[in-house]
Amino acid sequence: MTEAMIRLEGLTKRYPGQRADAVEALDMEIPDGEIVVLVGPSGCGKTTTMRLINRLIEPTGGRIYLEGKDVTRANPDKLRRRIGYVIQQVGLFPHMTIADNIATVPRLEGWDDKRIRARIDELLELVGLEPSAYRHRYPKELSGGQRQRVGVARALSADPPVMLMDEPFGAIDPITRDRLQNEFLRLQSEIRKTIVFVTHDIDEAIKMGDRIAILQERSVIAQYDTPEHILSNPASQFVANFIGHGAALKRLNLSRVGDIDLEQWPTVGAQDDRAGVLAALRASERGSVLLLDSERRPLRWLGARDVPSDDGALDDAGLPADAMLGLEATLNDALNQMLQSNYAAAVVVDPEGAYLGVVEFSAVAKAVQRMRQEAVDSARAAAAGTHPRDVVPA
Repeated sequence: MTEAMIRLEGLTKRYPGQRADAVEALDMEIPDGEIVVLVGPSGCGKTTTMRLINRLIEPTGGRIYLEGKDVTRANPDKLRRRIGYVIQQVGLFPHMTIADNIATVPRLEGWDDKRIRARIDELLELVGLEPSAYRHRYPKELSGGQRQRVGVARALSADPPVMLMDEPFGAIDPITRDRLQNEFLRLQSEIRKTIVFVTHDIDEAIKMGDRIAILQERSVIAQYDTPEHILSNPASQFVANFIGHGAALKRLNLSRVGDIDLEQWPTVGAQDDRAGVLAALRASERGSVLLLDSERRPLRWLGARDVPSDDGALDDAGLPADAMLGLEATLNDALNQMLQSNYAAAVVVDPEGAYLGVVEFSAVAKAVQRMRQEAVDSARAAAAGTHPRDVVPA
């Protein structure tokens, strides 16, 4: 494990009038630059643990260390300015513009106006919102996904070393949720913040986490490890039950589209004529070609029967290329896209939307076989060790 950005020692919280701790003597090290996901049943104490870290809830006992310094008794307001915080309902100030929401902490820190304006525009671009179009809008004028992006931008405003994210994508529809998860993983590859992420969804934990802490009641750690090791070698029956069945499919969240070799399909440009499309089809073993615009962005799938007979425009021919993914998407995302798409393939594009290649069912099946064998090998290795597991992977 790399050097710890956050270290919790015996962290405890007992509410007045309660006979049991809400968080019981928790010891944990959270490495610098990683996403650590806290996951567990409702009421197990995961959100309480997160709020103890930035002292929105004050601990009853134990110690909190940030970058090696004990902050258990430090000024809580100053501590929170060093820790970005993103919640499920975003919590933007409705009477303030997007720019003013993002500027909240920098203004408290005494930044000058020029620096603040530059930081607002930098962050809006970073989260995929055009500054000129969004900085003067109000939260009510944005979609749920856009508000969530602004929430992330605000949490990053003063460039904190740590971010806390409490079910940040839980209140968003599934399609937008997948897209925001992928965009955030892309963003994390650039900013490399230390992130504590709370979710109740084991699939989201597997997808998002460099490490996962599966918690039982009172935030007792049932297992704290990488997603790969947890899926292959659950430490107890509790962990195995929490993971549930279908571990092979869950492992698809461990492999990114960028980790596999992409298939290349024949492509044509929107300016090409009928003869050019038919020539591309004849030169390929594929039954269709992918129509690209002048920026190489995918537009439509075209088969021989879709090509206009009179050399007409190709813009409305064939089927839309509707299943598109970035390199940061998981193979589970790719599978879901393929199952819902007009064509049995997912098109992979770069951050500007330009065509890179295609993921097919055969690539997903091959990845499942590889990961299943890795899980078998890992289980055998664990069984041969000094501390054999008593649980067979699901």
